[in-house]
Amino acid sequence: MTPTPPNLTEEQKNRLAQRLSMMSHDRADVGQGLPRTARALALGQGNDAGAARLEALVDALVFERVIVPIDVEPDPRVTGVHAGENGHNPIDFVRAQTPAGEALAIYSSAQALSAHRPGDRPMALSVRTICLTALVETSGRIVMNPGTDAVVLPRPAVAALAQGDTWLPAWRDTALRDQLVAEAGAVCPAIVDLSVVYAGDGLIRVVVSVDRASYADGADASAMKAALSQALSQIGASPRLIASADRVEIAPVLR
Repeated sequence: MTPTPPNLTEEQKNRLAQRLSMMSHDRADVGQGLPRTARALALGQGNDAGAARLEALVDALVFERVIVPIDVEPDPRVTGVHAGENGHNPIDFVRAQTPAGEALAIYSSAQALSAHRPGDRPMALSVRTICLTALVETSGRIVMNPGTDAVVLPRPAVAALAQGDTWLPAWRDTALRDQLVAEAGAVCPAIVDLSVVYAGDGLIRVVVSVDRASYADGADASAMKAALSQALSQIGASPRLIASADRVEIAPVLR
């Protein structure tokens, strides 16, 4: 006897479609760590505040999925609430506090999730999906493996992943550096050089080299200090820098 298929309401069909769309279609995927992501995380903090690790991780996530915890739906016969109703979401996007602010938590494997949140149910999810969510819910911040690696993916990287674009880190953007040097030097001639470096946890540090003699000596020293202050403010307000960095620290250094 052929069983009679259940009659589903449109709401039930939508909930089912939502869940099916979020499921991994790769039967071989059991939540294991994937090779590109594993190699990126293995780079560790290094002597560059984790810049190489972050770049490698973002490159890996173009090709590899992540693991997120899901909220196992209670029996709707008891609660009367189904997934998608009354704000209930079958995915529990875990948030974690980072030095950059609140971020959505993702995991490289089911094992990494279990180590941090025992008892949570893992689900494979495309990076683009969670990046789009992060742009709305946490100002574009994501953290990989909170509690262990805790690699913060800053907003510009998350936005690039969400849109399928190539991410250009601020410290790799030579045009940005040249623009900042030219504009700041035009305001304050004592500025002789500038570098953009990664300082960890999504922070970009702009190191401004100032000629000590020009800054501290002579009758125009007071005017030069005022010009330096103006130049530093101009650097911080640069639209290109703001677009390239989640957080910025400007550090003048006398040379």
